Amino acid sequence: MTDFASKNRDVWHNAAQTYDSQPWQKQLIKQITEDIQSHAQWLGLRERDKKDESLRLLDYACGPGTISMALHPYITSATGIDIAPGMVSEYNFRVSSLQPTPLYHAIEGDLCSTAGVSEDLKAEHLFNFDIAAVGLGFHHFEHLQLSIDRLVERLRSGGVLFIVDLLEKKGDMGIGEQAVDHGHGDDFAKEAARTVPHKHGFTRE
Repeated sequence: MTDFASKNRDVWHNAAQTYDSQPWQKQLIKQITEDIQSHAQWLGLRERDKKDESLRLLDYACGPGTISMALHPYITSATGIDIAPGMVSEYNFRVSSLQPTPLYHAIEGDLCSTAGVSEDLKAEHLFNFDIAAVGLGFHHFEHLQLSIDRLVERLRSGGVLFIVDLLEKKGDMGIGEQAVDHGHGDDFAKEAARTVPHKHGFTRE
């Protein structure tokens, strides 16, 4: 594991239980959920009770399960993968409280390493997903094109990849000084922004 990946793993492992505890974080999650659900048709999704077929989600850099929860009305199963063991534990704890218990489960792993993918991530059930998503984690990835390629490999033919992330502010001179604009509004996240490598958000281009 590179130093870049190791720093991300350590910070988000420690942040797992407080990831969405602040008011601004709760509001952001609420907005993301509403936006995803309002674009469900654009993503090719229909509510579960309106279809018989299964719909499998790969929730990469899953965190505590924001994307899986947002897509809950539409998917029949979800596999979360995260580099941070604390996030994996939090994901599995949260989905266990849903009734009836859905077919959601997270595992620890890194699909985007230049050293290749570990053997446990080559299992047959970790391919042929209908949809793959990354929620607010893509700007932390070290190799962006490689990450996209690896996620596309996990999709069935005709599957959908979507990414929820941040637009970079014009004139952003550094994540440490722009933590609030960057979306990291609390003290812990500001420290994470100074110590954890970023690729910054997307530009409108």
